[in-house]
Amino acid sequence: MEWVLFVSLQWIVFGSPTQPTTQLIQPFPTEALCNKAADVIKNEIGTPTGAGQRVQTLGRVVCVQRKDK
Repeated sequence: MEWVLFVSLQWIVFGSPTQPTTQLIQPFPTEALCNKAADVIKNEIGTPTGAGQRVQTLGRVVCVQRKDK
């Protein structure tokens, strides 16, 4: 079985939300590798984009195990 990483992002620019975008990143052979990638993305989302900017990034990052057919 492999692991898939779903990343959903939305930006709020000057108080107005943008349309959310979703990205699928695959495959990861283990849950640990998927979670490590998820942590890197979460940390990047939490990093401010710069002083004085009025942009907020919201994100949901989830690892899901894909079952064999």
